[in-house]
Amino acid sequence: MKLKIISICLLFISVFISCEKNPEVLSVNPEKQLLSKVLIADKLYAEYLYNNESLVIEEKSKFDFVENNYNVKKQLVSSDYYWDKAMLSSDPSVLDAALTRSEWVNPDDAVKGLTIQYEYNAQDQLTKTTVSRPSISYSEFSEFSYDANGRVSRQTIYGENKITGYNDYLYDEKSNLVKQMLYYVTSTGETELSTITQYEFDNKQNPFKLLSNGTKPGINTNENNIIKEIYTIQFPIGQDMEQVQLTQNTYEYNTYGYPVKKNGTIKYAYN
Repeated sequence: MKLKIISICLLFISVFISCEKNPEVLSVNPEKQLLSKVLIADKLYAEYLYNNESLVIEEKSKFDFVENNYNVKKQLVSSDYYWDKAMLSSDPSVLDAALTRSEWVNPDDAVKGLTIQYEYNAQDQLTKTTVSRPSISYSEFSEFSYDANGRVSRQTIYGENKITGYNDYLYDEKSNLVKQMLYYVTSTGETELSTITQYEFDNKQNPFKLLSNGTKPGINTNENNIIKEIYTIQFPIGQDMEQVQLTQNTYEYNTYGYPVKKNGTIKYAYN
């Protein structure tokens, strides 16, 4: 896997979490299949559970567990993230034990790492996400603005009520995110372009779209599947990293146009 710049990821990790959901799962719908499992090299990697309204209420994996809550308008209002606290350990032996654990994380044997709350305007557009962590009192939130077509054009990121950065978003005619520009705001108020990510898409159904529920742009809001990603770092980096990083994906599809295999090793299962 190609390296991404670590410092930027650590700085903004809490606000870029994908939104990143009743055990009773719906039957197959030929038009909207519900992604239930992701397998990598034939090993279960992630599971998704839905309620009777096709809203994902649990997202489960070996290393984290997410509980999603909705209002009467079916809008996502909060997400609670649990993980094994050993994953954050600086002790190599503790971290190695966490990485090789066989059991999956669940709320009964993990700590709540953070909660994200979502706010909407009268037009049902996402306007704000707020991150809270039980262990620290640092203030983190994002505000969202929209283009003429009702799509998120900018996510402004705040830390301790000061702007720390923002994402600008551009789309194609199907509202797929084709370009994302991340800017960092320095302590002196200067704005610096940090990274640019560009995407190309197929013309098939994206199984992650039903996981979005109006959250910030990305894989969970795209209509189609990403076939090419070009990630460009805009500031000086070390010789062991690539300034421009290219990722290409290939898919196999079912008769409904949803991918069942990605890059030969990742498999998708549906309900």
